[in-house]
Amino acid sequence: MLRKAWRGEERFWKVWWLLGLPLHLAWWAVYLYLWGTGVPPESFLLMTIWFWPGMLGLFAGCGALYLAWCTAAWRCAANVDRRVWTYVARVLIGVGLGSFLTECALILTAPLLAG
Repeated sequence: MLRKAWRGEERFWKVWWLLGLPLHLAWWAVYLYLWGTGVPPESFLLMTIWFWPGMLGLFAGCGALYLAWCTAAWRCAANVDRRVWTYVARVLIGVGLGSFLTECALILTAPLLAG
């Protein structure tokens, strides 16, 4: 399934629901856990990325995984029965990428802005 998704040959619903949903649920579980502990997730990410050795690599790995999913989903978006879903999917992927890149920029430039 992963190879077919990467080549854009998989049905879109499989890429969206079977790959994307677990990825997003895992991210939101971490996010909500941090929120429940009273630490704003952005502050936690900022602290751990810059002051906990290895966290920047983990952040980069998670980012690469998300970007790989976005690429596969974009490529498979045309594999639907109704063409409108291709456009809806690509708009949602674009919005998600924009949000992701904005968060990355804010987290990675925060020490430069603070100092």
